[in-house]
Amino acid sequence: MNTAATNSQEINFNILLKALQGLTMFRPMAILSISMFIGFVALLVLSRIGAGIGGFVAVLFAFIGLVAFAAFAGAGYLGAGFSLAAVVEERETPGISTSILFGIYTLPRLLGLMLIEVLMVFGLLIVEIILIEICRIPILGGLLSLVVFPGLFLMNVALTAMFLVAVNLSGPALWFGESVSNALGHVLAVAKSRPGPVFFVLLLLFLLYLIVGGILAALAAYAASFTGGLVVGSMGGAAQSALYGVSGLMSMFQLPMAYGNAMGYMGYHSTVNGSLYDYALLIVAAAFFVVVVAIPNTVLQLGLAYLYADSRGLVDLEASNAMVGKVLQKVGSAADAARKKAEEAAQQARQHTQNFAEKTSSAKTENEAVPAAPVANKKHFCKQCGATLEPDEKFCGECGSPTGN
Repeated sequence: MNTAATNSQEINFNILLKALQGLTMFRPMAILSISMFIGFVALLVLSRIGAGIGGFVAVLFAFIGLVAFAAFAGAGYLGAGFSLAAVVEERETPGISTSILFGIYTLPRLLGLMLIEVLMVFGLLIVEIILIEICRIPILGGLLSLVVFPGLFLMNVALTAMFLVAVNLSGPALWFGESVSNALGHVLAVAKSRPGPVFFVLLLLFLLYLIVGGILAALAAYAASFTGGLVVGSMGGAAQSALYGVSGLMSMFQLPMAYGNAMGYMGYHSTVNGSLYDYALLIVAAAFFVVVVAIPNTVLQLGLAYLYADSRGLVDLEASNAMVGKVLQKVGSAADAARKKAEEAAQQARQHTQNFAEKTSSAKTENEAVPAAPVANKKHFCKQCGATLEPDEKFCGECGSPTGN
């Protein structure tokens, strides 16, 4: 058996140990936290503006704010991955601002890559629907269903695993600076060549993420309750009022129409301290997010980066790039052929129209140029004797019978 093929099917458990190093890497945590904080501020500002106008505009601005928040969160995810990819490749780690700009620049690539993958799945779905429709044929369709239905089930199990592998490795492919075509080729090659080992490691990484996140969530929840008890016990009604304002603000993630009430309360207190207490609690919520989400997310992203780098080294990258290149070439060739056929059809239509116009014009000219032939004089004969009669003759010259003219 080929050694490379054997190694490609081995499970690298060292990736889990390497992923735990993410617990001490604060720069990727800062990149993700800063990006999401910027998105959260954009969400707050747009929501407050919309709440001031009211009506449909409030909902529209809230939706735009959510899109901005998702965009900055995606940029932070890509930027943090870009920083972790430098760790995997043992090169100089880029700065925070450079990583965030990389995330913003790469976000359209990630969306395009995900769209292509979804379209591929949609194409496979159409094929499956056609197979199912064939099974509706009387008698023959029933016999085919004995093979088609179990085959579709097994195929969908494999395709689901491959799709999860491709989706989870799409981001890491872009962290390493891959173009969309190269990333697609590498991801498809990994999903095709070693879906089992990669899928199993993915499950272990997400399990590790949940364990680390659960431990940190319990720790942060205890710290938050202890701190909240101290604050409420010392400050009384002022702290409770601030908690009410922040809880109203958090409700906007559940019901967008609550933006107006939350925005109307935040920042409008009778004292300066009352307003600052709200924002102090927001900073506490941001710190809670960093502990509960950013830290375990860094562990997960570092594991994905190591997994992609390890898998990329075990597949034939040239063959994968050639495969994607052939697909893109076929698509381009088909588009060019369709364009040429359309141009030829249009040219033929124009030529036929011109020829028809020329023929019509020529026939009209000939009809106008040739004078109408004179109608020959019609001869008359006598009904009695058959003798030839002149046109104005009243009586036959032979028998004298009246001609009727």
